[in-house]
Amino acid sequence: MADDLSFDYLNQLKKTSSALRLLGADHFPLLGSFFYLAFIQKNRRAIPYQELIAILDHHLSDIAETYGEKLYPKTAKAYIDDWINLKGGYLRKYLPQQGEEPECDLFPEVEKALRWLEELQGRRFVGTESRLKLVLQLLQNLVQGTSADKEAKLQALKQKKVELEQEIIAVEQGMDSGYSRTQVREHMFLVSDMSRQLLGDFRQVEANFRDLDKETRKKITISGSKKGKLLDQVFSNQDVIDDSDEGKSFSAFFELLMTPDMRTTLRKNLKQLLNLEHSKEFAQNDDLLLHLYAYLLDAGTKVNSTKQLITDQLRRYIQEQSQDNKRIIELIREFEAKTHELEPDPSQYFTDIDSFQAEISSLFSRRLFNPKDKEQLNSQLDEADSNPDVDLSTLFEVSHIDEVKLQRNINLCLQQNNGQATLAQIIEHNPIQYGLDELLTYIKMACEQETPAHIDEQHSQSISWQTEGNITRRASLPQITFLRKA
Repeated sequence: MADDLSFDYLNQLKKTSSALRLLGADHFPLLGSFFYLAFIQKNRRAIPYQELIAILDHHLSDIAETYGEKLYPKTAKAYIDDWINLKGGYLRKYLPQQGEEPECDLFPEVEKALRWLEELQGRRFVGTESRLKLVLQLLQNLVQGTSADKEAKLQALKQKKVELEQEIIAVEQGMDSGYSRTQVREHMFLVSDMSRQLLGDFRQVEANFRDLDKETRKKITISGSKKGKLLDQVFSNQDVIDDSDEGKSFSAFFELLMTPDMRTTLRKNLKQLLNLEHSKEFAQNDDLLLHLYAYLLDAGTKVNSTKQLITDQLRRYIQEQSQDNKRIIELIREFEAKTHELEPDPSQYFTDIDSFQAEISSLFSRRLFNPKDKEQLNSQLDEADSNPDVDLSTLFEVSHIDEVKLQRNINLCLQQNNGQATLAQIIEHNPIQYGLDELLTYIKMACEQETPAHIDEQHSQSISWQTEGNITRRASLPQITFLRKA
C-alpha cells in the first residue's frame, strides 16, 4: 500500500518529486507539451539524443511563430541539456547496450504527471459497468486461487460450467443478443486505458530494477562484514532482480508476450474488434490499439534488456572480491560508504562546484576503431581485355507500357459489359504482356480516376500472367472495378 499522505511525507515529496517540479516549473507549458508530443503521443520508449534536439527545435519554432522568439530564447540543445543535468531532472541520458549514439528517456514520475494532465481534460466516456465486473471477476479469481477448500473450488467450477452451458443454449436458439453499442464502446475504452497504463508502467518497472540494484550495492558496501561472511551474503543476492516480486511478474509477462499463440490471438481479436461499426473511432484515432502488440514487444524488450544488463553488472560487482584487488576495492567501498552517509542531507553534496559543469564523454565506452582494409585497384588492362566482347543491349531494354492501348482495352470491356468491368475481366480479354509493370499501370490508371474506378478493399481478386520462361505469376490485390464515364 502507498504511504499515508502525512504532512512530513508531502513536505519531503515537494522537495524531491520530479512530477511536482514539472507542474510548478516556469517553463511548464513547454516541458509538458514537448514531452507529451515526443514520448507519450507517439508511444516512444527512448529517443536518440540528436533526434530529440531536432524535435524540440521544430517545436520551439512553432511556438515562436505565435508567441515570439523571446518567450524561449535558448537553443534546443541548451534546454535538453538543462533537463538532463538538472538535479532530479526530467530526462535520463544513457548509452544503449547496442549502439553508439546516446538516447534519452523520460523518468517515470514525469510520465505519471503527463498522464494525470490527460485525466484533467476529462474522459469522452466514463464506463462503470465494465470496471465493476472486472473487479468482481478479480476478487472471485483470488478467492478461488487462495482457497484450500476443495469442495468450494469444485462448486465454483460447476457453477461456471452451468453458466457456459446456458450461454451455449442461448446462442444455438438465437437468443443471444451480444453486447450493445454502449457496452462495446465501454469495453473498448477500458482496453485502451489499461493498455496505456501498462505501457506507462514499464518505465516504473525499469526504474524499480535500477533502485533495487542500487540498494543491493549499498547494502554490500556498508555491511562491514568479513570477507567470508560478505561473500555468503553477496552470492545469495546474485539473482536479487529475478527473485523480486516485480522481477517474477515481469518474467511471466515477457514469457507470455513471446508465445506465438498469444501474439496471433491478440492481433486477430484486435483486428476483428476494430472492424466493428461501434469501434470505428478507435480504428481511426487510436494508433496504440492498432499496433498494440508491436508497442508491447518494444517496451517489454527494452525493459528485459535493462533487467539482464543490471543483473549481469550486479553479478560482476559482487564477484570483485579477488586478493589482488583487495586494497583497491576496500578504498572504493570506503568512498561509496561515505557517499551513502552524506546522501540524506542535500546540503552536503560534495560534487557541487559553483560556476562549473563537467560534461561526461562516452568516448571510452565505445569500441576501438578498426580500420577497414584498403582496396587495391589495378588500372592496367591486359591487351586481351582492352576490347571485351560484352553485350550491353540489355542495359537499354526498357519495357514501354502504352497507356493509350490499355485505355482502349478498358473501354472495349466497358462496352461489352454494360458500363462496368473488373480488372480481372479486362486482363482475361487482354492478357498481360509486360508482366508486373503492366499490372501496376492498370492500378495507377484506376487510382488517378481519369477513368472512373471503384476500389473495394474488403474483397480481393487474383491476377495471373505468364513470363517469358512460361512461369505463372500471381498477384492478389483489392477488387478494382472500372466504370463508364457518366
